[in-house]
Amino acid sequence: LAVSLIDGCTDWSVDYLKYRVLKGEPVRLKCALFYGYIRANYSQAQSVGLSLMWYRSSGLGHGDFEEPISFNGVRMSKEEDAIWFRPADLQDVGLYSCVLRNSSYCMKVSMSLYVAENDTDLCYNSVMRHMEKAELSKSKDITCPDIEDYTEPGKDPHITWFKECRPKQWRASIIQRRDTLSIREVKEDDIGNYTCEVTFGGFVVRRTTELTVTGDSLSLSLTHTHTPTRSYIFPSKFDILWMNIYF
Repeated sequence: LAVSLIDGCTDWSVDYLKYRVLKGEPVRLKCALFYGYIRANYSQAQSVGLSLMWYRSSGLGHGDFEEPISFNGVRMSKEEDAIWFRPADLQDVGLYSCVLRNSSYCMKVSMSLYVAENDTDLCYNSVMRHMEKAELSKSKDITCPDIEDYTEPGKDPHITWFKECRPKQWRASIIQRRDTLSIREVKEDDIGNYTCEVTFGGFVVRRTTELTVTGDSLSLSLTHTHTPTRSYIFPSKFDILWMNIYF
């Protein structure tokens, strides 16, 4: 990260962590200063007289004019070291800066927030999907990522899994454990989009993972109307593509 000194304040520019959320879902945007920049948490900073202020840029570029955020306490609220959006809206897209300061100390960092809508007739946005790969006949775990802020401490989250946005009766070799869907033996039919759903404070949080499958030896059958089926073996690893070819 680029660091600069502006008006006596150490500015760490924009943090590498980018917040991405679907419209209508809650999101907790945490001040990154307490998660890698200083050796203190929010309570410790308060105890030595440091105040935490929040600003929002008028544009998407770092260095654009910033104005203090007026929290209404309803849809957007300041809670300890974070801003909560309950829920996020498209108008919330932008850069958010947290500034920790007193009369002799000042440090600042910015975080980006991206809000998107679901793709038409789907329960996810394709750009915001997580990507995973698995190998045929091997085991694979698909996790429900980044849900720590939307579960009760000390309790296992109640997670519902969907495939292609529809409820599914999983076969016996697919087991759900806490925040993970475990596939003991990957098959061709396991290719696709897996969505986990968590209920939190009257809202729903969803994460979608696209699973692709590779294999050490894949066969492709080409059927001719006048000749027997011919199989071709590819020894190297390819993404699985299924085709019916007619002559």
